[in-house]
Amino acid sequence: MEEFEKVLKSHTWTEESTIRVLLNSNNKGTIKEILPRIRKYTNAVVINYQEDLQTVAQIYIGDRTITLA
Repeated sequence: MEEFEKVLKSHTWTEESTIRVLLNSNNKGTIKEILPRIRKYTNAVVINYQEDLQTVAQIYIGDRTITLA
């Protein structure tokens, strides 16, 4: 989560900025941790779920991808 916060702070935000979250459908509770942090910076969030994803979540911010184990 620390790296995730650093990327959020360092990203250059514009009105077109969007965050895409690919969340493991087996662990939906993680969105409660991620979403409040994202909402500090933007409300433009796309959330997709995938069954049996190898990680808890993959978060795409601009050209960066953060993987939460």
